[in-house]
Amino acid sequence: MIKPLAAALLLAALALSASPAAAKDWKDSAELSIISANGNTKTQTISGRNLFTYDFSDKTKLEVEAGGHGARNEGKVMAEQYFASEKVSHKISDRNYLFERYRWDRDVFAGFKHRHSFSAGVGRELWKTDKDLLVGEAAPGYVNEERIGDNTRSFASARLYAKYTRELSEASKFNQDAEYIQSLQNSDDSWINTETALIAAINATFSVKNSFIWKHVSRPSPAKRKDDTVVAVALIASF
Repeated sequence: MIKPLAAALLLAALALSASPAAAKDWKDSAELSIISANGNTKTQTISGRNLFTYDFSDKTKLEVEAGGHGARNEGKVMAEQYFASEKVSHKISDRNYLFERYRWDRDVFAGFKHRHSFSAGVGRELWKTDKDLLVGEAAPGYVNEERIGDNTRSFASARLYAKYTRELSEASKFNQDAEYIQSLQNSDDSWINTETALIAAINATFSVKNSFIWKHVSRPSPAKRKDDTVVAVALIASF
């Protein structure tokens, strides 16, 4: 599954770069990170993500995102995870908006085959300057998940999300994302997802992204750890 993912992302980037320049309502950003070692050890790690946004109007926007992460060591799969999501937001004032969001995750090595989460709520630009933007979201939701060695579970949830962006210069910026999801069925069941990233532009199309991702599950599957971390350097192509 690792090589097809890389090929798909590269083909998408080439196709978009070949499109004629014109005024458009959409944007696309594809990022790819590959590490391959051969010799005394044979390892391969790849991470990819693509974010597509489309403005239906100056108030309504669609975001579609998908990606994956895989790792092999001596031909044996050591990690394999995928996700896909969609989000539609609609501004109700200059700084406030309504949204609905759906996300699917699969991470067998973390103990779950499928996780479907849906939420709908409100968001606000909490702090905005020429160089800073802090956005917050709050929403009730619904989660359906199938864990390995356990029954399928469905329950109501609550989600809080925040993203801070700081323009460091014309060619670089800092991003911090944080998400908290709480089960309303079990107070001990919650998730935390964060990403810290520094992005530096190479030119108008390509950038380099350094990121640290931390995921925490309060009630992991049996024999699984509560925390997962990923440190990556990726090349981003924006169109």
